[in-house]
Amino acid sequence: MAKKLSNNDPESLKAAFVRWVSEKRQNRLTILITGKTGVGKSRLVNALVGEPVAKEGRSKSACTDTVTSYRTKIKGVDVVVWDSPGLQDETCNERLYLQDMESKLSQGFDVMIYCISMTDTRFYDTDKSAIRTLTEVFGSKLWENGVVALTFANLKTKDPDEEDDLAYYLGERYFWEKAIFEFLAELNVDLQVRQQIPIIPTGNYKQLRLHECENWLSDLWIKCFSVMSISSGLAFLKINESRLKYPHSSPATASTAAAARSSDENPMLMNEDENQSAYNPDHEDIPREIPLNQEQEDGLLKRIWNAFSEVYKAAKNFASICMAWWQSIPRILKSTRQMYLS
Repeated sequence: MAKKLSNNDPESLKAAFVRWVSEKRQNRLTILITGKTGVGKSRLVNALVGEPVAKEGRSKSACTDTVTSYRTKIKGVDVVVWDSPGLQDETCNERLYLQDMESKLSQGFDVMIYCISMTDTRFYDTDKSAIRTLTEVFGSKLWENGVVALTFANLKTKDPDEEDDLAYYLGERYFWEKAIFEFLAELNVDLQVRQQIPIIPTGNYKQLRLHECENWLSDLWIKCFSVMSISSGLAFLKINESRLKYPHSSPATASTAAAARSSDENPMLMNEDENQSAYNPDHEDIPREIPLNQEQEDGLLKRIWNAFSEVYKAAKNFASICMAWWQSIPRILKSTRQMYLS
């Protein structure tokens, strides 16, 4: 049922928008990250949420019959990260593993990130088997909320033949895009879904710039936001708002936001399966900022605005207000960030 705006002015629009975000945003964010041991899953997810949620370093064994979870609370949002390395180990008890996965993830997740090392020389059967299993367990709709991260992309920026670095890098990226696209076709994932799956090269924290992008973390963050539902996307935005650096924002604004985040109480991180502290005090390597370019900021605001508009568009005065105050809408969205994210 469409809602109504009380007055024909921008303040009414702003108040309705803030209220809608508060009602729409969920207070829980669930991330499933999977891939072979050693592909950088923990570092990647820690960079996305801005806290050392997942343990870094190699596990003693990838073979496990259980899916591991890590939890923390950021800005009032419960963040749950599920790690499933056992999918890529064919020596594990697949039946027990799948039973555990289906049970623990019965409530679903907001985004699935599948990690493949861009340095792999081919699309290994272990990854194909894991992708097939995930698709069978959760259905092809899994990929509507899925992102593929090509890790260690910074190691593919130099042509070994010293001829054309850019052509070499783009060729490596195209290989993976084509291989993944064709394999998902074999699994009967819809063409439209396959075409929309983000496949993002990611590197290390000291080399955020890759050949085709200024900042791979920004690209990954915005793509994860784009595949989430609007409710989970708003939660994802809230936990990262103080890290996001928008175009034309002043250095003072960015430093104030970073200071506000660092002053928050750092919660104890618990590995639920081991009931032990998984807190990592040394997280200086986690990037403090996620700079968005103008296109990324516009896309972010547009998606939020479109979702808001769906609720109010049937109101008699909504169209007239938007038409009269169209130039003010971007300003309204930007000016209410701190308000609707608090």
